Amino acid sequence: MKPKPDRVESYLEIETAGGPSWHPRNSSIVYVANAPGSFQIHKTTVEMNIVAEPTIVTFEEDRCTDPRFLSDESIVFTRDRGGNENFQLGSIGMDGELTWLTQDMDAKHRINLATEYGLYYMANIEDKARLDLYRWRIPLSDHEPELIYRPSGSLTAVSAVSPDDSKLVLQHFFGNNHQELALLEPETGNTIELTNELKSSRTCRWSALRFLDNEHLLVASDLNSDTKGLGVLSLACEYSPLEYPMMGLEFSMSTHINDSAKTFVVFNEEGYSSLCMGEFKPSGVDGFRELDLPMKGVITIGDSRSFSKSMDLSENEKQLAITLASATGPSNIWILDLAEGISWKATEVSIAGLDPADFSDATLWDFKSFDDLRVPYFRYLPTGSQPSKGWPAIFMIHGGPESQIRPDFNPVIQFFVSAGYAVVAPNIRGSTGYGRTYLDLDNVEKRLDSIMDIRELAFHIKQNDTEIDGDRLVIYGVSYGGFSVLSAMTEHPDLWKAGVDIVGISNFVTFLQNTASWRRGLREVEYGSLENAFDTLMRISPIHKVDRISAPLFIIQGDNDERVPLSESVQIYEKLKEKGIPVRLLRFADEGHGLAKRKNRVEAYTKVLEWLNEIV
Repeated sequence: MKPKPDRVESYLEIETAGGPSWHPRNSSIVYVANAPGSFQIHKTTVEMNIVAEPTIVTFEEDRCTDPRFLSDESIVFTRDRGGNENFQLGSIGMDGELTWLTQDMDAKHRINLATEYGLYYMANIEDKARLDLYRWRIPLSDHEPELIYRPSGSLTAVSAVSPDDSKLVLQHFFGNNHQELALLEPETGNTIELTNELKSSRTCRWSALRFLDNEHLLVASDLNSDTKGLGVLSLACEYSPLEYPMMGLEFSMSTHINDSAKTFVVFNEEGYSSLCMGEFKPSGVDGFRELDLPMKGVITIGDSRSFSKSMDLSENEKQLAITLASATGPSNIWILDLAEGISWKATEVSIAGLDPADFSDATLWDFKSFDDLRVPYFRYLPTGSQPSKGWPAIFMIHGGPESQIRPDFNPVIQFFVSAGYAVVAPNIRGSTGYGRTYLDLDNVEKRLDSIMDIRELAFHIKQNDTEIDGDRLVIYGVSYGGFSVLSAMTEHPDLWKAGVDIVGISNFVTFLQNTASWRRGLREVEYGSLENAFDTLMRISPIHKVDRISAPLFIIQGDNDERVPLSESVQIYEKLKEKGIPVRLLRFADEGHGLAKRKNRVEAYTKVLEWLNEIV
C-alpha cells in the first residue's frame, strides 16, 4: 500500500546544510542551508556537543551560495537570479549590513578561494566566452578588484596561493579529464607552465592542493597512474608521487591552513568517503592516519550553485568542520574535535516531521556489462509489503557525465522509494571515482557504450533481482542523465514503461551551438566538436530517433538554463507531439539548470509521481 500523498511530499521538504567556513578569530562558522526554501547564508556558533540556533544572514528571493569568512571578519558570497548562473558577489559586514560588490547582471562571478590578503575569483566581464581571474584585496571596501590573468584556450582557476600571496598556482581546464598547472606571479604577470612537459601516453588530471614550502607543492595527479593520487611537484617542474596507505583510491578534496603542517585529504572508496590527515613534506609523509567519521557516508561538495568548499579547518587547528551525509542521514555540518577525538553536529536540518527509520539505505551491487566490464550500482528498496512480481523500479542516471552516484542523502530518491518505487542508481562507464580508464570509456565515438550499460543493467535486474519487477522499469535522469533517458528510450525502447527527462540534451549539435560560450570548449572535449565530430554528434543525438520511442515521456525544464538551454527540451517535446507519442513538458520561468526552489521541486516531483502512478 502506497503512503498518502501529503506524507510523500514531505520528503521533498527535507533540508540541506553545507559549505562551512570558519570565522578567522572565534568559534563560529558560515554556511548555506535551504531552510527558507532556497539556499541562503547562515551562521552559527560552534559549541561542543551543542547544535546552536543558527542566524540567517541573507533573505533574498533567489539562492545565495558559496560563502566565505574573510580575514577582516566580513562574509563574501554569491547570488544569481532565476537560476541563470550569472552570480554576483555580495558582502556582509560585521554590522550585518549587506553590500552588493558587483552589479553586472550579464556577467558571472565564481569564487575560487580566499586568503588572508585577498579574494580570488573568476568573471566573464570583458568577454562572455572567457572567465578572467581577479584578485580583490582585503578589506574589499578599501580596494578595487585587479584583473590578474586572461586565459587563452582553457577555463582557468586559482588552485593554490603561497602564504604571502606572491605566487599563485593556476589550474587550466582543457576538459574534465585534462588539466594542467601553471605558476603565476601576479605582481609581474610572469607565468611558468609546471606540468606541460610531464607527459604520459595520455592527458592527465592535475590539482594543486597547497604550497609545502617556497619551492614545492602538494598536488593530486593521475600521471602514470590509473587513479588520481597525491604527489609533490617542484616549481622546477619535477614530480614525485607520494607513498601512503590509501594509494590506489581516487583523491576527492583537501583542506588546510597555511600556518599548519597538517593537510586533511578525502578519498573516494566505491562512492564512500575516507578522511585522512598527514603532515606532507617534499621528502614524504609523516603521521598519516585515517580519521573516524561519525557515520559511513559521503563528505559532499557542490559547485557555485550551492557550495564549492565542503570542509574547513579552524584557525587554532583544533576543529575540522565537514559537510557529511549518508543515504539515510541528510547533509549537515559536523565538527570533528581533533584534540578530544569526538564529533557532533553543528547543524540539524529539518526532516519535515518524518521518521528517519523510514529512510531507505543504499546497498552496493555490481553487474557485468556487454564487454565484461564491472559496473557498480546502488539499490534502494521500499519497505512494506512487496508486490507479488516485485517493486516497480526507477533507473536514476547521474549527470556529468564525469560524475558519480554516491550514497549520500537524496530527497528525490527517498521521495520515490516512499511512494513504492525501488531506485536503481548505476555508475555507468564514464563515471568518476573508479580511475582514469573507466572515466574515458564513453568519450566521443564510444558514447553509446554507456547506454549499453543501462541496457545490460535492465537485463541483469530482470534475470537476477526477484525484489524488482523487470517489466515495470522507468528511466530517469537530469542534465547528461536526461540525455541518457532519451538515448535509452530510443536505442532500447522495449525496456521502459516511462521516462523522466530533466534538462536533458536531445541534440548534441544544437546543444553545442547554444550552450553558454564559456563552457562550449570543455563540452566538445567530451562529446566531440562540431567541426571534427559532426557525424558522430548526429548519430548519438536522440532527436533523430524519436520514431523508436514507445513509452510516455515527462520533461522538466528551467527557462533560464545556460548549460542545457530550453530549446533542447522544446524540440524533443514538439517532435514527440508531432509523432503522437505521449509526452508532457513542465517549464519553470524562475529556474535554470535543475530545480533550486523547494516550491518548484514539490510541484514538479508531485506531478511526476501522479503521472507515473497512472502509467506504471
